[in-house]
Amino acid sequence: MRPGSASETARRLLVAAAFVALGVAAHAQTEATLDVLDGETLYEDGWLITLGTEFDEKDELQSGWHSVPDPADTERRRRETVLAAHYGLRNDLQLSWLLPQVRTVEESTVGGVTTRTTAEGWGDAVALLKWRFHRWDAPHQALNMALLAGAELPTGDDREKDDGVLVPSELQPASGSLDPMLGVAATYEPGRWRFNAAALYTRPSEAHDHQDGDELFLELAAGNRFWLEPYPGPFMRFDLILRHRHQGRDHQDGALDHDTGGDLTTLGANLAFRPRPSLDFQVGVETPVAEQVEGTQLAAGTALVFNLGYRF
Repeated sequence: MRPGSASETARRLLVAAAFVALGVAAHAQTEATLDVLDGETLYEDGWLITLGTEFDEKDELQSGWHSVPDPADTERRRRETVLAAHYGLRNDLQLSWLLPQVRTVEESTVGGVTTRTTAEGWGDAVALLKWRFHRWDAPHQALNMALLAGAELPTGDDREKDDGVLVPSELQPASGSLDPMLGVAATYEPGRWRFNAAALYTRPSEAHDHQDGDELFLELAAGNRFWLEPYPGPFMRFDLILRHRHQGRDHQDGALDHDTGGDLTTLGANLAFRPRPSLDFQVGVETPVAEQVEGTQLAAGTALVFNLGYRF
């Protein structure tokens, strides 16, 4: 290690951490894919095609920080499958296109009678541009930093009906609004370790007299390649992930919806397996550790995520 490199590395890590402190986060689509919320970009003319699925369930009513009795015994199950294509315009510029398919089922039981509402269809597509504005290399370590900009586009099914009745906006597969996004990410890899910090801010617009609250997502992750063979041999990596989400309150017909918005902190684990350079397999789990909701809402539950990626 050259003289002064230790202090230089420390300085660069502080810079990476500062990006997280900017407070700039997330739609679920960006979690059910690979190579979006990090500081690295694909090589020029390189492609990455991914298919990811996220499952989550909510079955507990909450007000503020505390659980409350639910007279309707409501349960909501959601599955989101995301097909994504990522392309390296240059070795420091990556274009991503994400197309989700969403199915949500909500059941409520009152007086022994169960009411079931189902909504299924295409979610709004997401277009993202990632620019890696900084890269630093040294023997057995690298630091990459990137800016992200894009939007969730009003392309999905946002007027779905169940038995001829329009389902509520929170169950719709898509919002029907144009939602700009802005983010930043930094990835530091010393030896077998990988540290990632990411942040993404989304500002939804109004559609059908409804406007979702703005979203702020922050992520810190630490991973270790506990099995690593010489290139092009396989590797496996285990990640621990801390995430925080803030969502502002929605507006309906110009009025504030008091039972929307809040803050959620989760802890996740992810296992990544790359049998060869062109293939990626990942499976992850995410569970809430702290949640505060505005008004009264269904609390977040544990989520499972599966991802498959192919590079060429």
